[in-house]
Amino acid sequence: MKLNKLVITDFGPYRGRNEFDLKTTPESPVILFGGRNGAGKTTLFQGIQICLHGRSALGRRTSEGEYKDLVRSKLHDYPDESATEASIRLEFEYAHMGEVDHYTVTRSWRDRGKSIVENLDVRRNGNLPSDLDKEQWEDFLKELIPPGVSQLFFFDGEKIQELATAIEDDDSFEDSLLSLLGLELVDRLDADLSIYVSQKIDESGVEGINEELNELRETEEEFKQEMADLQDARTTREEELAEVEEKIDSKEAQIAKEGGAYADKREELKDRRVELDTKIDRRKDDIRSIVTGAYPFALAPDLCQSVVDRLQTESEQQEQAAARERLSEELDTLLAQDNLLTETDIPDDASEQITTRIRTAMEDRLVEGSTESKLLHQFSATQRQEMYSLVDQALNDVPAELGEATTEMESMVRERQQIEEKLGRAPDKEVLSPLVDELNDLTERRGALKSELEDLEEEIGKMETKLSRLENQIENKRKEKSEVEGVSERANLANRVQAVLKEYREEIAEEKLRQLESVLSERYLALSNKSEFYDKVVVEEGQLNIFVETIHGNRKPQSDLSAGERQIFATSLLWALAEISGRPLPFIVDTPLGRLDQPHRENLVQNFFPEASHQVLVFSTDTEIDNQHYDDLSESVAQAYHLDYNEMDGCTDVSTGYFWSGNPDSEKASIEGVTQ
Repeated sequence: MKLNKLVITDFGPYRGRNEFDLKTTPESPVILFGGRNGAGKTTLFQGIQICLHGRSALGRRTSEGEYKDLVRSKLHDYPDESATEASIRLEFEYAHMGEVDHYTVTRSWRDRGKSIVENLDVRRNGNLPSDLDKEQWEDFLKELIPPGVSQLFFFDGEKIQELATAIEDDDSFEDSLLSLLGLELVDRLDADLSIYVSQKIDESGVEGINEELNELRETEEEFKQEMADLQDARTTREEELAEVEEKIDSKEAQIAKEGGAYADKREELKDRRVELDTKIDRRKDDIRSIVTGAYPFALAPDLCQSVVDRLQTESEQQEQAAARERLSEELDTLLAQDNLLTETDIPDDASEQITTRIRTAMEDRLVEGSTESKLLHQFSATQRQEMYSLVDQALNDVPAELGEATTEMESMVRERQQIEEKLGRAPDKEVLSPLVDELNDLTERRGALKSELEDLEEEIGKMETKLSRLENQIENKRKEKSEVEGVSERANLANRVQAVLKEYREEIAEEKLRQLESVLSERYLALSNKSEFYDKVVVEEGQLNIFVETIHGNRKPQSDLSAGERQIFATSLLWALAEISGRPLPFIVDTPLGRLDQPHRENLVQNFFPEASHQVLVFSTDTEIDNQHYDDLSESVAQAYHLDYNEMDGCTDVSTGYFWSGNPDSEKASIEGVTQ
C-alpha cells in the first residue's frame, strides 16, 4: 500500500479544502509534517485512520455516540459558526496478486443538528467497485487494511510509551506481544473451539437422555398395560351385553307368547272402547233424528211425487181462475166507459150488442182449453212450498244422510267387537308382571353396560392419544440421542482440532518469536546508541522474558533499560513486528522522539525513518526533528509540510517545506488546490 494524496476539508483546525501530496520514491520515502503543539499534526494522523476505518479507528470500545461526538467536535470552527460539513479523502494504491489498483476513499460528515450523518465513498481506478455493494465497503476496507495490523504501522509517542510500559508488566505484555505477532487469530480460534466444545458437551449428556428415554419407556409400558386392562374390560362388557340382549330377546318372546303385546295395550283398548261407545250412542241419536223427520216420506217416493204433481196442478188452476177474474174486472171497467164507442160511427143501438158479444167471446175464450178440476187440497202457497221442500229432503238428502250414519255406526260397532276380542285375549297382570319385571331388570342392565362401554371407549381413546404422544416423545428422544451422539463425535473432533491447534500455536509462536528475536535484534541494534556493546535481543519462551545480551554474553533484562532505551526498544519492537506481519503498509508516526536523548534521536532519524518502510509519514515538532535532524533526513524527504496554527484566524495554515526549509509565504501557493 502506498499513499498518494490526502485531502482534508473543514476538519479540526483545517479550514476549507487542504490537499497534501504524499507521493514518495524509494530513495525519498519520508513525508515530513512539521508543526508545533496544537497545529493539527495529531488531527492529520487521526484523520487518516478515521478515513480508512471510521469508528473502528478509535477502538472496539468506542460507541457510535462517542464517535459522532468526536466528529462533531472536529467540525471546523469559523469565526461566526461551525462548519456543517467536513470530509477526509485518501488516495492510495494497493497491489494485490501483482496488480496495482488505485483507490480513493472519501469519508464525509454532515451536521443535521441532532445527528451527524456520515457517508463513505469508495472508488477503485476511478469507478465504483462493481463486485461490492455499498454496504460492503466498510468490511472491504477492513480486509484491505485490518485495524489490528494497522496499529503496527500507525503509532504515536503515546502508543510507544504504552508498549514500553507494557514490556515491564509481564502479564499484559505477553498478551500484547502475542496479539502483535498475529497469534490472536489462533487464540481466538482456540477460544471459539473451547466454546464450541463446551456447548456441545452441554448439549450432549447422553446419560441424561438415556435416563429420560428409560423413564419414557417405563411410562409407555404402564400406558400399554392400562390400555390392555381397558380393552379386556371392554371385551367383558361386550360379552355381558350380548348375553343380556339375548336374555332380553328371550324374555320378550316369552311375554309375547303370554299375550304381552295385548297386555301392553289393555288400557289403551279400554279407552278406545269407551270412546267408541260414546260415538255409537251419538250416531244412534243422529239416525233416530233422521228417521223421525222426513224419513217416512222417503219410504213412498212415488206417492210423494204424485202429491207434488197434484199440488202443482192445483196451483196452476188457482192462478188461472185468478187471472180470469182479473180480466173480467178489467173488461167491465173498459166497457163501462161512455166514450168507448160514441166517438165511432157505430150506432148507439149497436153498441150494446157489440159490448155484449165481446164480453161473451172473452169469457168463452178464457173457458176454452181450461182443464180445471176440483181442488183437493186447500194449501196456501207457503204451505205448498214447505211441502215441496219436505218431499225434496225426503227423496234426496235423507237417504244419503241415513246411509252415511248407518255405515259409520256399523264400522264403529265392528271395531268395538274387535276390541272386545282383544281384551278377551290379554292376560292378567299377575301373569305378566314377573316377566315384565325381569325384562325391566335386563333392560336396565343393558343400559348400564352400554354406558360403561361408552366410558371405556372414551378412556381407550384418551389412552391411545397419550400413547401416541408418548411414542412421539420417545421417537424425538431417540433422534436427540442420535444427534447427541453425533454432537459428541463432533465435540471429540473439535478437541482433536484444539490439540492440533495447540501444537500449531506453540510451533508458530516459537517460529514467530525466533523470527522476532532476529529482526528485533537487528532493528534494536540499529537504533540503540549501545550497538557496540549489545549483541542481540533474547526472547525466552514461556514467560516471554526479554533480555538484551551483551557481547560478553551477559543478559540484561529489558526492564533494566532506561526510559529512553525502553522507548527505543518499543519502537524497534513495532518495527520488527510490522516487518514480520508481511504487510507492505506505510509507517505513520506521530511525535516519536519526545523522551529520547540526542543520540537516540539521531539513530531514529538516520536509521528508522528512511528504512522503516517504503513510505513513512512523520509528524514532528521543531524540537523533535530540529534543524540538524532535518538536514540529516532531508535526502529521504519527498515532501515536507509546515503546519502553522493561525491564532488570529483560528485555523491552521499549511505550506510546503519544514520549519527552516524554503520560504513558507512563497510556497503556500505551490500547494495544489489548497484553500487558505
